[in-house]
Amino acid sequence: MGNIRIIDCHCDTLSNILEKKSNIEDDTNHICLKKLIDSNVGVQVFAAWVGPKRIHGPALQRGLNIIDLYYNILNSNKDILYPILTFDDITYAWKDKKIGTFLAVEGGDILEGQISNIRILYRLGVRMLTLTWNDRNEIADGVMERYSKSGLSQFGREVIYQMNLLGMIIDVSHISETGFWDVIELSNHPIVASHSNAKHICNNIRNLDDEQIKAIAQKSGMIGINFYPRFLSNDNHATIDDIIRHIEYIAQLVGVDYVGFGSDFDGIEMLPDGINGPENFYNVINMLLRLNYKEEDVNKIANGNFLRVFKQVTENKGAKK
Repeated sequence: MGNIRIIDCHCDTLSNILEKKSNIEDDTNHICLKKLIDSNVGVQVFAAWVGPKRIHGPALQRGLNIIDLYYNILNSNKDILYPILTFDDITYAWKDKKIGTFLAVEGGDILEGQISNIRILYRLGVRMLTLTWNDRNEIADGVMERYSKSGLSQFGREVIYQMNLLGMIIDVSHISETGFWDVIELSNHPIVASHSNAKHICNNIRNLDDEQIKAIAQKSGMIGINFYPRFLSNDNHATIDDIIRHIEYIAQLVGVDYVGFGSDFDGIEMLPDGINGPENFYNVINMLLRLNYKEEDVNKIANGNFLRVFKQVTENKGAKK
């Protein structure tokens, strides 16, 4: 794997630790500190997954509890972890041989319909928001809301405007198809699908069809390949070959500039054969190299495409109405 660093665009380790009353050193989780250190992960995106209110209670309070956990982890591991708030922070982290940590929120339910909360989350270090989970919230319908065919609400449109203004990455994983196209129309920044796959390869409702993949590429965004077998293969059993199939399909459809990793570690109950955690990213990297992908292109998949999106979103703040 050489010096190729990995940026993983999505994991649910924080909520997993919170619910298990575990810690970042616990190697029974997909991700732990030692695995990150040993795996050449340059930046790990940690998502604060708020989940359904009926199960986890008020979304804002749960989100704040997870964010508090995130900062407790950082404070206890300052010699290893470096919080990423700006693009330059990645340079600083890697120069100091530290692992960058990037805070995201999965589920716009956390805003509880208050636009001020997006600005508060930004001040708390959140740099990416997955607009919905599977269900409907104040922003839009999730992908499992099959019947209303609704897109962004008026509040959701204001959220897009504010995120563009602040320089926060918009994540369309989990959003309904109608909502997806509203975001494409409204955002003047690149968008990501941080942990989504190609529907042409695996016909799962959570995956993206060809037109959605093309639209993300046309917005200069990126798609992080999800390692969940149900999103990788129609028979719900997967191997590293299936991960490669999704990468290759997207690369052939729109180019290598628009695909990366979004493992969903610690948010999925099963993994592909040959994948146990971040220690196996190098298996995917080496397979791409054996398939004669140029090292420059593998580097884009491993980290460069996310870096490009983050740089463009954060350094070109502004919005249109």
